[in-house]
Amino acid sequence: MTYKSNSTLSKLETLAQVLNGVKFFRFIFFFYAFLSFVFWFLNCLEVEWLYLFTKLFILPVIIVRTFYVPEGVSADFTLAIVGGISLMLGFIFDFTVNQMYQKILILQEEEERRIQKKRLKRKKNIRPTIAPSEADIITSEPLENSKLIFLIQPHTNKIKRKENDLELTFQEVELWKQRVNKKLLENVSYSKPMQKGYYRKNLFLMYKDFNYVDDFVYYIKPTLDSIVLEFRRYGISISFSYVLSAIAKMETLEKELDCMDTILSLNFINDFIVTNRFKITYDNKATHQYSMLLKGEYNLSKNLSISNKQPLYSLSDRRTGKGE
Repeated sequence: MTYKSNSTLSKLETLAQVLNGVKFFRFIFFFYAFLSFVFWFLNCLEVEWLYLFTKLFILPVIIVRTFYVPEGVSADFTLAIVGGISLMLGFIFDFTVNQMYQKILILQEEEERRIQKKRLKRKKNIRPTIAPSEADIITSEPLENSKLIFLIQPHTNKIKRKENDLELTFQEVELWKQRVNKKLLENVSYSKPMQKGYYRKNLFLMYKDFNYVDDFVYYIKPTLDSIVLEFRRYGISISFSYVLSAIAKMETLEKELDCMDTILSLNFINDFIVTNRFKITYDNKATHQYSMLLKGEYNLSKNLSISNKQPLYSLSDRRTGKGE
């Protein structure tokens, strides 16, 4: 299940997909050029049945004949000229689309940096003491109806062996992220999530029983550590941002994922960040393997002109006193 954003970034992603798709049309020019050269060669051999295919070349031949008249020559090069023009148009079309595609990728990267820069300013909005908002207090829904949600974002960087090693390009970063997400999905298949998918390119898992949370956190940490070690062999350094939350009604899933996506943008690395909704639900459990340490209060509104301050917490193992 994938939710689409109406943001500028989403529009750029859609345009990039369209441009990537229309690259196919270059093969039409190349194929037409191939046919033109073949039929020109057969025409030189005076093959009689060629007249059956004249409709394929009527318009291009008329256009070429306005500039080229084959009088007084031993061979008619009209179809060869048509083939040459088609071949040239194919290369021009391919070059133009590739240039536009690269420009879109650059704009995507700039837009992501711009959004990231604005969101990081929210970290300055921390207050030491907080009170949960009414929107986050779960009072009417029974615990057994609550579901666990996990949203994760991998961060990929090239392990530089030399000083002049190049950074990963935007396309390479996206490719490695896809590989990490695929590996993660393979490794958590045993847990049989109720639902899985992508929200704004980030992988989410949902489990129908919130009480699975202790086991999930226990197993997901070594799973992520193993992925980090595996990709180091490819010269890629992996780190993660992840958020845990809870919902009681499926109708609120998209809204909750949107809030969690904003939390990911705060760039808490390798730290189990949980929402206030998660904390309230977890506190109502009969047993508590983990405690929650207050990280602070953050503005989680997508609209930077509107304040939506909410508390965020970090999971800590009660047995060791260490954060997860």
